Amino acid sequence: MVYVYESKPIDTFDSHSVISGKDQFENDLLIKYGFREWGLIWFHAEKYSSGHIYLKLLPHEKSLHDVPEEVVQDCLQLCKSTSIQGNKLDQCKIIVTPWYNLRKNGSMEPGEVSYKSTKNCTKFQCYQRNQKLLNRLGKTRVELYDTEPLLRQAKKERDAFALLRYVEINREKLIEEENERKKGKKAKKKNPDEYEELNSN
Repeated sequence: MVYVYESKPIDTFDSHSVISGKDQFENDLLIKYGFREWGLIWFHAEKYSSGHIYLKLLPHEKSLHDVPEEVVQDCLQLCKSTSIQGNKLDQCKIIVTPWYNLRKNGSMEPGEVSYKSTKNCTKFQCYQRNQKLLNRLGKTRVELYDTEPLLRQAKKERDAFALLRYVEINREKLIEEENERKKGKKAKKKNPDEYEELNSN
């Protein structure tokens, strides 16, 4: 499963897509099926486990220096919030590097990566958790299941927007499906026996 968020500064019409795998296996898929033209920037907590957060650059952006500060802060906060240890700290360093600088080989554990060059890595301080910011991002979140075929096709066709185009076309349906799953989880938690009986019929 892959999560897609939308980061949109107040004073602009542009919105950025922020992508994250649900776990280390999906994070590995994003590394495996990425390609340079996709324009992804990778965020990860330094010295702590955390989610792999990817920012999709817009066509006119060449590097993180071209990205609005509000969007960078969204990515930093999202990354810190996915780190059990880092999230408890008043401040946490986040490593940022382009996708093409990531190195992955067969001897590494799922979710584990290294860098082709540390010169292409930048470190940012992310400060205290901003719940208002995270709530705003959370409202834009879309869950994508079975993403490997989509990622594989995008890489094959060198189509940097295939995954995000799919999200935009199916956004309402995907949000509705996610809401149904949430309702199902709540129903199961509230009345587990009744839930099992309804779903077995």
